[in-house]
Amino acid sequence: MIEVYLAVKRRNNQFSCFKISKKIHSKETRREIKYFKFLKRKGVTSSFIPAFISDFETEEEIIIEQELIADHPEQDLFAFRVEEFVADASGRQLMELEKLFQELYTELKDKNVIISDLHAGNMMIYCDKAGNIKRLIVVDGFGSPEAIPLAKYFGYFGRKKIDRQWAKFRRTFEATWERRRGGKPTIHF
Repeated sequence: MIEVYLAVKRRNNQFSCFKISKKIHSKETRREIKYFKFLKRKGVTSSFIPAFISDFETEEEIIIEQELIADHPEQDLFAFRVEEFVADASGRQLMELEKLFQELYTELKDKNVIISDLHAGNMMIYCDKAGNIKRLIVVDGFGSPEAIPLAKYFGYFGRKKIDRQWAKFRRTFEATWERRRGGKPTIHF
C-alpha cells in the first residue's frame, strides 16, 4: 500500500500530519480510522498511540490527521525509528528500551489494544538531548484485519492475539538486532 505523510503546522502551534492513501488502496487506512474511533469511544488512551485528530476524504483519497512524530527541538525532543536506533544505542538506552517494550506489552494486554503489524520499523522513540528515551510510539498497523474482529471486542481473544503478535514481534526484533548490531539481542522482553 502506498501512503504519503505530509506535515503541517496547526494554528495552535501543535504539529500534526496527514496520512494519505488512495481510495483504491485504503483498506488498512479505513481499518485504522475505525479502530481509532473505537478506542476513542471506549476512552482508551496511551502514550504509545499517536493522537488521532480527524479523518476526511477527497474524491480520490482517504486521509487521517494525527499527531506528527518528528523532531521537536523547541521541546528538546528528537525522534528516531526504533529499527535504526538500536544500531548505535548505548547499554543504558537499550535498558530503557527494554523497559518500554515491557510496558508496551503490559498496556496492550491491559487495554486490549490490537496492533496487526507490530515491528521495529513501525515504532518511533523520542529522546532528549542527553539521549534519554522519553516515549515509545507505535505509528502504524492499528486494528484487527479479520472480517469478524473478535479480538477487538472480547478481551480473551484480544489477549490471545496480542500474545501471538508479541511473539512475532520478538522474532522480527531479533532479526533487526542481528542486521543492525550483529549477534543475539542483549535485551529481553
